[in-house]
Amino acid sequence: MDCVIVLAKAPRPGEVKTRLATEPTIGPEGAARLAEAFLRDTLAACAAVRGAETVVCFAPNSSEREFRALAPRVRLVAQVEGDLGARLAAAFADAFERGAARAVAVGTDAPHVGAERLERALAMLAEADVVLGPAEDGGYDLIALRRRAPGLFHGIAWSTTAVFEQTLARARVQGLSVATLESTFDVDRLEDLERLRQLTVSGETHCPHTERVLADLARDGRAR
Repeated sequence: MDCVIVLAKAPRPGEVKTRLATEPTIGPEGAARLAEAFLRDTLAACAAVRGAETVVCFAPNSSEREFRALAPRVRLVAQVEGDLGARLAAAFADAFERGAARAVAVGTDAPHVGAERLERALAMLAEADVVLGPAEDGGYDLIALRRRAPGLFHGIAWSTTAVFEQTLARARVQGLSVATLESTFDVDRLEDLERLRQLTVSGETHCPHTERVLADLARDGRAR
């Protein structure tokens, strides 16, 4: 069986989507609602991946009950301490130790990434050791592996525009072949949120939970 790993942070006001939380039209509560909607839409995409188990690697450790309510039918694993590289390495190690044939990890900042993109990433592992989904900010929205590669995550300047290129360089050092998907974008800023809204309006993507929250926020803004 394949494994789809979701790295997620509890959608608590003031702790998630902090750049969006500073926007007067959104605020900390609205940002937390968006974060929860992003998570729910991501989980729906993962659930639609054929022949795959979904695992949520959650943070902080104290949020297990919150995640059990949000994702009652998936396996929950607390994230390990350390940077994103340490957390990714541990999540993939757990998946392969439990017998996964292939695994793909995603975050929750791109709710428009559907099951098709996840399935293509897994399918491309037939020809590559690593599959990356580049993000326009210099990172990546997903990474797929067909075997453990803990060294791949060492020495990366996480949360910078160099993440994707540094990961490619690490793969070369490790002797790993890499395939890439088309680039996409994370939703971190107000302009990203508007871009996502336009995609939903045009029908290019469908994120039902996020769309409902966007409609609520727009209505609340008009009511002020």
